[in-house]
Amino acid sequence: MKLTKEKRFWVSLCGGGAAAALLFGYLIHNQYAGIDQAREEVAALRANIDTSRKLLTGTAQLEREVIVLRETEEAIKELLPDEQDINNFVKDLQRFEQDSKVRITGVKPKNTNNAARKKSKDDFDKVAYQLNFEADAFQMLSFLDHIESHSRFMSVTSFKLAASSRKDVEETGVAAHKVTLDVETYVYKPQSEFKAVKIEGYARKRELLLGEISRRRQALSVQSYTYRGKRGRRDPWVDPRMPASNDDETSLTVQEQNAIVDELIVAANEVVAVWESVKNAPNVIVEMTQRADLEQKLTELETELRRIHEEGAIRYPPTERRLALDVEEKVLQVRTAIAAIDTGNGPSLDALRELVDAVSRHLAQGEHEMALAAYATVEAGLDRAVSDPTRKPMVDKLKKLAEEARILSEFSKLDIQIKGVAIMEGVPPVGLINGKALGEGDLVNSELIIRAIRPGEIEFIYKGVILIRRF
Repeated sequence: MKLTKEKRFWVSLCGGGAAAALLFGYLIHNQYAGIDQAREEVAALRANIDTSRKLLTGTAQLEREVIVLRETEEAIKELLPDEQDINNFVKDLQRFEQDSKVRITGVKPKNTNNAARKKSKDDFDKVAYQLNFEADAFQMLSFLDHIESHSRFMSVTSFKLAASSRKDVEETGVAAHKVTLDVETYVYKPQSEFKAVKIEGYARKRELLLGEISRRRQALSVQSYTYRGKRGRRDPWVDPRMPASNDDETSLTVQEQNAIVDELIVAANEVVAVWESVKNAPNVIVEMTQRADLEQKLTELETELRRIHEEGAIRYPPTERRLALDVEEKVLQVRTAIAAIDTGNGPSLDALRELVDAVSRHLAQGEHEMALAAYATVEAGLDRAVSDPTRKPMVDKLKKLAEEARILSEFSKLDIQIKGVAIMEGVPPVGLINGKALGEGDLVNSELIIRAIRPGEIEFIYKGVILIRRF
C-alpha cells in the first residue's frame, strides 16, 4: 500500500518532531544536571569561605595567645627552677635557716614517683624535700614566711611538730620544738621543642598586648611581705604564761627580745674570755692590760643589764631564763671571782674609773636608781680601797656621785604638787604648792626649802643641793 504524498509529509513531520523533542529533552536534562553540579560547587565554595573566615578569625586570637605566652615564659622560668637551678633550691633552704635562726638537723629528697613522672606529658616535674629542724614557734613562722614569700614557687604539703617540754625550756631558756616539714617545688622541663613560627608585625602586636602580658605576669608573681611577728604573742606549744595580748605599746616583740639577749650573750662570753686571759696572763704588764679591758667590758655589760631591768624590756619567760642563765649568772661569777682576788684591797683603780664613768652617765641621763645600783656593786669594798693614795680620789668622787644620785632619787619621789605661781613687780613671788601659798625661803617640809620662784619653775634646796622642779 502506497502512501500518498500528503501522508508521507505528516509522517516525516511527526518523526522529526519526536526526534526534536527527544533532543530538547536530552539538552534540558543536561542543563539541570549542570545546575545541580553548580549548586554543589557553590555550597562547597561557601563552606570553604566560612572555614577560611573562621581560620582568619582564630589566627588573630591564636597569635595573641602565642605572643602573651612567649612574653610570660620568662616569668614562668623565674617562678619555677630548671634542672640546673634546682641546686639553688637547697641553698635557699639553708639561707632561710640562717635568716629565721632555726636549726636544721636533716635534709633529704622525697620520692616523687619517678616512673609516673616519666610517663607524664606535663612540662613540670615535682621536686620534694623533707626537712627536720628545731625552732620555737616564732622561728618556725619566720621560716614558713620565707617559703611563702620566696620568688620561686614553693609549697608545704605537710608538717609535724613535737613540742619542747616545759622542763627543757625552764632549764635552757629555749623552746626547741622538733619540726618535720615537707617542702616541694616544680622543675620547668618542656617535653618537646618546637620551632618558633614567625609572626608578622610581632613588635607592633606585642605593644598592643602589653596590658594583658602585664596582667599575666602579675598573676604569676609571688606576693611577699615582711614577717614582723605580733607584740605580746606567746608560744602556744610550751608557754601558757605569756598573755595572748599586750596593751603596752612600748614592749618589744619576742624576736626583738631574743635579739637583745643574743647580743648580751655574746658580750658575756667576751667578758668570760677576757677574764680567762687575766688569770692566765704571762706577766704583770699583760695582766694589768687585760684587767683594764675586763673592767671596761664588765662595767658596760652591767650598765646594759641595769637598763634592761629598769625598762622591763625582757618579758618573754624563755628569754628571761636565757638572760639569767647565759648572761647574769656569768657576770656574777666573774664579779665574784674578781672580788675574791681583790679581798682585803677593794676594787682596782681601773674598776673605779669605769664605775665613775658609768655612774656619771646614768646621772646625766636622769637614771638615778641605775646609778645607785652601779655604785652598790663596789660599795662594800670602798673602805679598803680608800687607804690607797692612788685610789682615794676615785673613791671620793664615786661616793660624791652616789650621794648626788641618792638625793636626786629621793627628790624625784617627793610629793610636790605645783598648781601655779604669782609673780608681780614690787611684790614677792608666791607659789601654790601642795595646796599652800608659799614664798621664797618658806619650808615645804623639814628638809625642803623654796629658794626661788620663776615662771614655769621653782628652785628648791634639798639636803644642801639646789634642785629645780618645772611645771
